[in-house]
Amino acid sequence: MKNLIRRAAAFLLSIAVIFTVSICVPTLNAKAAVYAVWPTEAKYKNITTYFDPARNTYDTSDHHNAIDIEAAGGSNIYAAYGGEVISADWKDAYGYMVILYHSDLGVYTFYAHASQLNVSAGAKVKQGDVIAKVGSTGQSSGNHLHFGVCDKLLGAFPSRTYYDPLSYFVFSDNAGGSSSQPSNTPAAECGCSEDYAELYTTKNVVTYLNIRSGHGTNTSVIGQIPANAEFTVTKGDGQWAHVEYNGVKGYASMDYMQRKEEIKSGMKIENQTAPEETVEIGKPFSIKGVITSNLKITKVSGGVYFRNGEATSQCAEAAPNDVKYDLSSYFDKNIVFNALYEGEYTYKIVAEDTSGQAYTLVSSDFVISSDVYSGVMGDLSDDGKLSVSDIVLLQDYILNKSDKFTKRQYLASDMNKDGTVDVFDLVELKKAVIAVSE
Repeated sequence: MKNLIRRAAAFLLSIAVIFTVSICVPTLNAKAAVYAVWPTEAKYKNITTYFDPARNTYDTSDHHNAIDIEAAGGSNIYAAYGGEVISADWKDAYGYMVILYHSDLGVYTFYAHASQLNVSAGAKVKQGDVIAKVGSTGQSSGNHLHFGVCDKLLGAFPSRTYYDPLSYFVFSDNAGGSSSQPSNTPAAECGCSEDYAELYTTKNVVTYLNIRSGHGTNTSVIGQIPANAEFTVTKGDGQWAHVEYNGVKGYASMDYMQRKEEIKSGMKIENQTAPEETVEIGKPFSIKGVITSNLKITKVSGGVYFRNGEATSQCAEAAPNDVKYDLSSYFDKNIVFNALYEGEYTYKIVAEDTSGQAYTLVSSDFVISSDVYSGVMGDLSDDGKLSVSDIVLLQDYILNKSDKFTKRQYLASDMNKDGTVDVFDLVELKKAVIAVSE
């Protein structure tokens, strides 16, 4: 009887222990980590443009729907995760692109701007298979892989919802082979500083930010921080931080976090040029301007837009990843003003930095017209100089003594460039004649 009582007591005690542990252990995100291989050769890890979560709100190309990984042309592109090739062909601005569907995840991965396609639609690929080669096809400013994740296609193109690949997947450093489970071994004693200690929130995170067991992506995921959540950093080294969230302590990438009181951006542009008023059709225009910020400039976009805000063909985009960017280095070569037709336009330049804010640095309305006079303003007699005879001709026209003005004379008479010829232009012409005769 005593043995029976002991066994019953032991059973009840074990239940109590299990119940107590289940209460004390913090609840982690139920979504298991998805392990993937890095989609380029392992030596290429420089990300020039990061995922922009605003793409899921506005779904326009102004907001980046993937990450851009800088890599040498002709280097391998790997399937990050096993799946079926939905398409492998030319996709307009994406250039040559491979789209894979992963039925167990319910998402697609897409790999754009390739120079060569190594698979075709309908093929089944394993994680780590070479599916294409890095290139710069479509609308691309250099050799790189545009790598993204989405949950649907629209007209055979990626469509929202988009996910940040860096938070959706846990990557292995061994691209080109199946990924191995990361180590659970905590990081050794590190040189992190308490200078970073403060309250933080996530940055450019749509799903969640992984909490890991150590410094680096090769350590296991032990928890997640939801997008826009607040959490504590106890110390860091600028790349990885010691974090605490919802009872979980671990490490997280500082690329995806910002202080609650983040340093304000000092974004500005100097020595810029902008077309104003009326520009003669077919006339070239040089784009100049140096953009600077105290934070890294992540994206510069802009060019010529119709007045309704729609982009013309004369627009460009760059990812400087630096604190300084000269528009003449790329924009001036790729935006051609003398290719524009007659009409009303806006020239606009927008820049973003690591603050996550977008700044409109230039916005100038102008008109492309054939009704532009390029000679000496006020030279109505067409002798290449200003004289009293020009004043007489304009005065007669204004007083209705003459209605025989040619189109050239009318354009030359608009001294103040307000689109009309009146007594105010006569005043300006008299000043100009006096100035040249002195």
